[in-house]
Amino acid sequence: MSMKPIELQKHLKKGGVSYMAVTPFKENGEVDYDGYRENIRWLVDKIKDFENCTLTPCGSNGEFPHLSHEEHKKVLKVCVDEVNGAVPVICGTGRASTYETIELSKYAEEIGADGVQVILPYYFVPMEEGMYAHYEKLAEAINIGIVIYNNPAFSGSWIQPPLMKKMLEGFGGNGKIAGVKDNTPHMMSFDGMSKVVSQFGVPLYSGFGEKWFKYQYPWGADGLATPFGNFFPEYPRDVFLASQKGDNKKIGELIDHMKPYYDFVGRCNAARKDTGVLYKPGTAIYGEGNFRFGVVKAAMNLMGLHGGIMRLPLTGPNEKETAELKEILKGLGLL
Repeated sequence: MSMKPIELQKHLKKGGVSYMAVTPFKENGEVDYDGYRENIRWLVDKIKDFENCTLTPCGSNGEFPHLSHEEHKKVLKVCVDEVNGAVPVICGTGRASTYETIELSKYAEEIGADGVQVILPYYFVPMEEGMYAHYEKLAEAINIGIVIYNNPAFSGSWIQPPLMKKMLEGFGGNGKIAGVKDNTPHMMSFDGMSKVVSQFGVPLYSGFGEKWFKYQYPWGADGLATPFGNFFPEYPRDVFLASQKGDNKKIGELIDHMKPYYDFVGRCNAARKDTGVLYKPGTAIYGEGNFRFGVVKAAMNLMGLHGGIMRLPLTGPNEKETAELKEILKGLGLL
């Protein structure tokens, strides 16, 4: 049974880790549903006793823009079924149009999801009135909580604090806006968002993961989203717990331990030519480019999980890079 919106909001407000599941693809490009089931079971077994967490299928790490409508729905259902209530599931249901976003979100509610994560409308960037109406219509259409995914790199827009306040006042009460996941790379903008959402008791999660969370936690971040749950779920958990304790020394040690991995992703990305013309969101904001998604999958494959391949036009590490990654994972104690 799905959480009520206010229940999800309270759960997220306790702080924690939002684990973002990848979608594995076979060599022929088809979704590997059996492999996905095994991945979810593996992850749930790792995190089921960590009460400060949620699991999200079909987020950016789940390559949702590359899924057909039917594939998207099936991936959501497989995840909800396999989790079976062990941890809250917040399904990624954002699409470019309000119509399709509502349809997918209704489906997520129907299959038992606890909430939906909805990225800002992309491709055609709406005016503020359109952005407001997009989420208002969604809020009216479903009975589960909405996590607004405020990601300027992938949507080309960013809900600014005044508009967020208007949305919270207009239709976001009683947990309907259960949380905000923010990917702004500007600390002052993040601080401004934190000051607004905190007035309404709405949790704010960092979309940039562990390295940024170290700095954003003191600025109001309640939790963090991460792809590391796909092969190393203990890492983000430990960063969060150390942050709660104010143990900056421990946080530094945890992040330094992962430096060989981060450096590897950066080198792989730098070795490739970007096709961005005016704006390079992957590199400019993340520093590791969109290639980082493929590295997560390669790490999973090396560990005997089902990362599969990236669905074109995204690509992953080559054979030489994969061999280097294997040695890095050994050094991290994962192999």
